[in-house]
This record gives sequence, structure tokens and C-alpha cells, in this order.
Amino acid sequence: MVDQLIEDAIERSVTEARQAIDRHGVSEKAMQAIQKALRKLASTPGLGEATSLQELHRSGAAASVLASEGPEGITLVYGRFPPEQPTPVHDHGSWGVAYVLAGKDRYIHWKRLDDASDPHQAALAVEYDRVLEPGDSVYWFEPPSDIHSQQGHDGETAWELVMFGHDPMQVDRHYFDVDSGEVITAKPQ
Repeated sequence: MVDQLIEDAIERSVTEARQAIDRHGVSEKAMQAIQKALRKLASTPGLGEATSLQELHRSGAAASVLASEGPEGITLVYGRFPPEQPTPVHDHGSWGVAYVLAGKDRYIHWKRLDDASDPHQAALAVEYDRVLEPGDSVYWFEPPSDIHSQQGHDGETAWELVMFGHDPMQVDRHYFDVDSGEVITAKPQ
């Protein structure tokens, strides 16, 4: 019974995200609707408790896909970001909405300063640096507006729900070395 309640809640959140994108496109209004859908989903008892996670970014971060419309469709991910080290600066090649379930997340959003004409080099600067707490949410738009890094904060592991425009586990990402400017393209590591 509990599993069915969780499955139904997950399905509703993906449906609400799809309706928001279909109605408003990738816009502020759609992202805000998806934030509301994730807030509702976050109140589901037992969400994520039995989820097995796949390590990401060689940083202790881990994630699991909870639901997906397919490789090119809306995808809901449950993620963990420990405090020991940040994820590398990376992108997802997609819009996204992150909602913090538990812990604190230091979320750093980066912007490209170059014209992206060289696929192996990038110049980046911090656009904003925020500490997100349970109930807080952040969103980003399509590339190049999707570059970020994150880490559990104040000794706490951050647990999140993240809705993406496609399955981020199936596509190449860009990993950015801020100091050297080097860009590496790879599947989630």
C-alpha cells in the first residue's frame, strides 16, 4: 500500500511537470509549477527510503532515477550530496529543478564568460552561491545556464529531488576545471 502511494505521488509529480512544460515552455512559470510539484512530492512518507543510489562525479554524491519519460523526456532523480567534498563543476545539458528534502546544500551556480566556441575550454565565474535548507528549491534553464556544483553543508548530507528535462544519466555532461579552463565531456562519472 505504501509503495503504491509513493509510486502514485511520483507519477503525479512527473505529470504535473510535463503539463507545466507543455503549457508554458521552459520558463519561470513552468519552473515555479515544478517547484510546487516537488514540494508536494516531498511530503510523501517513505520517499527514497528503499532507493539504491549510483555514485556520481567521483565525489561521494550519488543518485537514482525515480521516474522517467525516457532518455529525452522528463526525469525525476533522488540524490545525495555529502559534505566531504563538492561535486566537480558540471552541467546536465538540460533545464532542472532541485528541491532539498533534508540536510543543507551549498549550491554554486556558474555562468560562462566565453562564447563556447572551443569545446575543450571554458571561462567561468560564480553567478551565485547559496546554502539551501529543507524546503528550499532552485532551478536553472537550458545550457549554458545549467552549470553548477554542490556539496552538503555544515557537516550535513543534502538529500534532494531533482526534475530534469531529460534523463541526466543517459547523456554526456561537461566537467569544468575552473582554474585551467579545461572542459571534459563524459557520461556521469
